[in-house]
Amino acid sequence: MEPIRGPHWLILRRKYLLAILGLLLFLLALRVLSGGLAPEPEIAPEQLLAEALEKTATSKSFRYQVEARLGRDGVLSRVEGERQAPDRIHIKGTMYNNPVEFIQVGNTTYMRDLWTKKWLTMEGNRLAQSELFVAEFNPLGFLKFKDALGVRYRGKEKSKEGQMLVLECQPLLDNSYLELKYTDYYCKLWIDPEDHRIRQAVLEAKGPGNTTGLSVGLKLWDFNREMNISPPV
Repeated sequence: MEPIRGPHWLILRRKYLLAILGLLLFLLALRVLSGGLAPEPEIAPEQLLAEALEKTATSKSFRYQVEARLGRDGVLSRVEGERQAPDRIHIKGTMYNNPVEFIQVGNTTYMRDLWTKKWLTMEGNRLAQSELFVAEFNPLGFLKFKDALGVRYRGKEKSKEGQMLVLECQPLLDNSYLELKYTDYYCKLWIDPEDHRIRQAVLEAKGPGNTTGLSVGLKLWDFNREMNISPPV
């Protein structure tokens, strides 16, 4: 015989259902706020990556901060710079534990002497074009991909500039020196959702024997701003 269930039972059942529904909504909101759910962007990740690389590379000017590490602790360089198309660069920081400052204007490179603090002049821009210094003089050079495998959208992450779209991929670099020296590249990029330019990137690669190899961190800002990069006086 079925038990008699009156109004009190119905009220109790309704309270339980509301409690369960409230808990489910709370958990859903928590996952969204913590980035647990990653709604797809309006365009495919591969298309977003291609657009971000192109728009960033064709910017007339930008400022940047780059840090290159070798292994777990060895800092190769840590510099801040500004670059104005087509051939003006100013960087300042440390390379191989030594303070450095360079200005590149056209085919002339100016280097501040470490001891006298005077400017030395070198004709030609071979230093800036060298693949050895691609991260410092041309930080977008290590974002030149022949191809990118496994492009994945990882949702949004908050930064000082606001919410950024996050992509991950395994790039094939267009750099013969780095290709020979390192393997298994991994890249993570933070892309501005408004203009689709790259605001931050991390590139990591394995060394011989699957050891910890190269790690490059890059931050970019002040795109297409007016900059005054002139020969030192």
